[in-house]
Amino acid sequence: MKFLEVSIIVEFEEDIYIARCPVIQGAFAEGETPEDAVKELVDVLKMILEYRKERKEEFPEDMIIDANKIITSLPIGMK
Repeated sequence: MKFLEVSIIVEFEEDIYIARCPVIQGAFAEGETPEDAVKELVDVLKMILEYRKERKEEFPEDMIIDANKIITSLPIGMK
């Protein structure tokens, strides 16, 4: 199985969290918590990917990873 590796950004705006994937047009979602926003974004990304698959659109090779690798970034606060 292959996976798409994308960066996401979660921001707090006007009492709601917004998660977005800047490299995929239209990929954003809202939630009451950062976790909710990310979960919603995953659903949005799945819909976008399925749509693109149906249209036989390709993704850049550098965005595709195999199932043996998971990459994540975590924000660490510093003073």
